[in-house]
Amino acid sequence: MNRVLRVDDLHVSFDTYAGEVKAVRGVTFEVAQGEVLAIVGESGCGKSVTAQTIMKLNPMPPARIVKGEIELGDKDIVKATEKEMMSIRGKDVSMIFQDPMTCLNPTMTVGKQLTEAITHHQKLSNEDAHKEALRLLNLVKIPNPEQRSKQYPHEFSGGMRQRVMIAMALSCAPKLLIADEPTTALDVTIQAQIMDLLQEIKEKTNTAIILITHDLGVVASMADRVAVMYAGKIVEIGTAEDIFYRSSHPYTRALLRSLPTTEMDRSVRLVSIAGTPPDLLNPPVGCGFASRCDNCMKICQTELPPQFEVGQDHLSACWLQHEDCPSAKDGGEK
Repeated sequence: MNRVLRVDDLHVSFDTYAGEVKAVRGVTFEVAQGEVLAIVGESGCGKSVTAQTIMKLNPMPPARIVKGEIELGDKDIVKATEKEMMSIRGKDVSMIFQDPMTCLNPTMTVGKQLTEAITHHQKLSNEDAHKEALRLLNLVKIPNPEQRSKQYPHEFSGGMRQRVMIAMALSCAPKLLIADEPTTALDVTIQAQIMDLLQEIKEKTNTAIILITHDLGVVASMADRVAVMYAGKIVEIGTAEDIFYRSSHPYTRALLRSLPTTEMDRSVRLVSIAGTPPDLLNPPVGCGFASRCDNCMKICQTELPPQFEVGQDHLSACWLQHEDCPSAKDGGEK
């Protein structure tokens, strides 16, 4: 396996007036070349902070990496200076953000913004950079790239702006592409087109992709592996097939139950997860999901569960997987 990224026991906190917010609390995962890893979870679980820490985009302070390792190829991201990160961003790792309108410069044409990134990292002439920009616009299926490159971001639709963002992210052929909820601001038809485009690009370029989303339905057909995050921790990680058909953690199962299906009758109410996520200013000493879990036991409230192996490369941080655990059918030891 040609490993592109290794994240080991990553802890990230934000120092605020109210105290220390422990946004990421010991995240570990790897991504291989040509692989799509989806990181899913509800808002505030730490998935975007994890992604932005890989590129050191969180302002420091108030953010700080408390401990942990991030290796991108042969580069140590945690120890890298801002000057070193300037050469790493774009060339080794790129990000597609949620809202392209706020990430594109409204005063510059789309073509100018693309060529600027290309000339910065690839040292091409203006003419060659322009040709490469047109090639990238064509790759992301923007019609009439020569004409569209002369237009400004406000002249593009939301879906087209997102395609421009993907082209910019690919402009320096990065080893790793991070897509941070790239379909959030788009309607369902355009969402499907963007996901198909990312899949096609992965197959053409063999780029590793981290897909950040709160919607398990979005990743079903694209992800090779899925990591489910809750309260700053990865609670379950495995292949997409493991997560969708052999899920082990109660939170993962609750997320899957909340998805609507084509077999549902109009009279059937969607399942919701009762309660609210824990306050990461004062994170729980035990399992973060304990207060919302139907199978909560005494140990869940007092001890942090380790990652139990429930299958090949399938891990679940839940005490229900312990060999001495009582049956989950009766709710375990209350």
